[in-house]
Amino acid sequence: MAAYVPFYVTSDNIVRVGCMPLAFVMVNTIPDQMEHVLEKIREIECVEEAYMLYGVYDILAEVKAETTEELKEIILRIRTVKHVLSILTLMAVN
Repeated sequence: MAAYVPFYVTSDNIVRVGCMPLAFVMVNTIPDQMEHVLEKIREIECVEEAYMLYGVYDILAEVKAETTEELKEIILRIRTVKHVLSILTLMAVN
């Protein structure tokens, strides 16, 4: 039986073998700036989804990138959004 090899197609239609780097980023913000921060995070390229939360964290963002290096750059962009106090990054593993 042949082994399953995951693949994905990049935005420029290049087929790549393996898994796209995926992370979930949990964000703490200044409370009255949560909606502004959410809007700014949603504007960042490679942020697939972003939601407001009730609880310890204020925002959850799903980030997919083509490389781990690109994923790190996107996480840094999230971290440097004005009014972001802290983040927790959860890297997904397949």
